[in-house]
Formats: sequence, structure tokens, C-alpha cells
Amino acid sequence: MENQELESGTNQHSVKWGLILGLISIIITLLVYLIDITLLAQSVVGIIIFVVYLAALIYAGRDYRSKLGGYMSFGKAFTHAFVVLVIAGFVGTVFNYLLFNFIDPDIVPILVEAQMGNAMKTMEALGGAGNTEMMDGMADGIKESYTLKGQAMGFLWSLIIYAIGALIVGAINKKKNKEEEF
Repeated sequence: MENQELESGTNQHSVKWGLILGLISIIITLLVYLIDITLLAQSVVGIIIFVVYLAALIYAGRDYRSKLGGYMSFGKAFTHAFVVLVIAGFVGTVFNYLLFNFIDPDIVPILVEAQMGNAMKTMEALGGAGNTEMMDGMADGIKESYTLKGQAMGFLWSLIIYAIGALIVGAINKKKNKEEEF
């Protein structure tokens, strides 16, 4: 019975923090949208979002650990972090799909152009230049990433990143009870 209550608490806490982190993701996306939509194509924004996610995820894990009495196994810490990330990622993906396809579909060409510009700058910095056929193919691939299929595939690939992030956060948030080891 106690184990079942503990699992229910894990699920509730993970869902709560997944929804909070998903809402944070939506707010960040909306702020960037209102300031300058092309910022979404900048890696700096991705890094900022990553840092915010990491900090919130560590905080959520520590909050959960305190609710468990101050101790948490690596397995519980990993599972908690992974579920939070999956829920937050799903919420963010659904919002992005709605934004790119229904709320303001006119931003997709702007984002494609911005991403293509970033790719061309990177290729030039590395001493290369893409041919027209390659660049057209890249543009088509970027456009595809904003469709339902593209967003779904992006979310599925993100599960790998979420697992790696959850491993890291799980290692940070775990804490053994030294009294129980003897």
C-alpha cells in the first residue's frame, strides 16, 4: 500500500512539474515570438532554454526528494526527471505545431530563411559553400520539420536527449540514506 502511494506521488509530482516546464517553454517561445521570431533559429536561444530546463528540472527533483524524506535513489531521480521532460516536451511540441501551422503559418518561411542563413554562415566559416541543389534540399528538410510529421519526429528524437538529460539530473539529485546501508 505504501509503495502504491509513493508511485502515485511520483506520478503526480512528475506530471505537475512536466506541465509547469511545458508552460515555461510556451512562455519563452511566445516571448521570443513577440520580440523577434528569427531568434528561434539562433542557437543562443536553444542554450538559454536548455539552462532554464536544467535548472527547473534540478529544482523539481530536489523538491521531490524532500517530499520523500530527503533521500532518493538514482532510479527514482532518473524516472522523475525523464517523465517531467517527456511531458514538458510534448506540451511544447503541441504548442509549436499549433503556432507554426494554425496561429501564424506565415512565420515558417521566415524561420526557414533564418535557419538557412545560419547554415550558410556556418559552411562559410568552415571554408565550404553549398551548391544550389544541396541548399534547396536543406530548405525542404527545414520546412518539413514544421509539419505534423516533422514535429512528431523531432519529439521522438528528443526522447534520446531527454534520457541523457534525465541521467545527468538523476545523478545530481540522487541521495543515499547512509543509515539504511548498514
